[in-house]
Amino acid sequence: MTAVAVNLFVGLLTVVVSFLRRLQLGLLNGHSVNIALMMSTTSIIGAYLGALLTDKIPEKPLKKLLAVLLIVVGLKIGLEPFIEIPLAFTFTFGFIEEAFLAAIIGLAIGVISGSLGVAGGEFRIPALIYIFSLDIVVAGTASLLVSIPTVASGFLKHHNMGHINKNAGIIAIAMGAGSVIGAFIGASYAGVVEKDALKVLLGAILILATVRMVSEP
Repeated sequence: MTAVAVNLFVGLLTVVVSFLRRLQLGLLNGHSVNIALMMSTTSIIGAYLGALLTDKIPEKPLKKLLAVLLIVVGLKIGLEPFIEIPLAFTFTFGFIEEAFLAAIIGLAIGVISGSLGVAGGEFRIPALIYIFSLDIVVAGTASLLVSIPTVASGFLKHHNMGHINKNAGIIAIAMGAGSVIGAFIGASYAGVVEKDALKVLLGAILILATVRMVSEP
């Protein structure tokens, strides 16, 4: 529980700095903001519920399901620059349908974030790309916007439940400082790196996230 709380704290610092830097560089548009705000609203609720249900959600089956999803999506994104892999479905939504779907996805990812102690970007970015048809860079920025209240809600709940102590706080601050520097540097290059390179990198990160998730005790 302490590791989850520390991870959420470090994640919060990281996403705030990264989002502000991307916003400064103009890596966001009106359409993505609308989707992100809708997802944020329900993500806060989901993260709170996920923190409450940490000991009650069947973690092993959930991790297996999410691992399969991450591997499939990671391979699709990572191989796109080399192999054209068409989607089985294409999505077209009106404003109301899009808002409703964004709310449902935000709630589901919020629960995952709060219960497993992850920011949720590994699930949110693929959804923004393939369901809402956002550019990979814009999707990353929109995901950060959603992550801020989601991670903050999850962390505050864990903190109130006493899952972080003084020693853990020191570790969190030290890791957070390094993460802030890394987030600023990474966000500064987000708009200039080739999108195909970003896709390969994102695909690799999704697969590595799977390894991390299933190997955690």
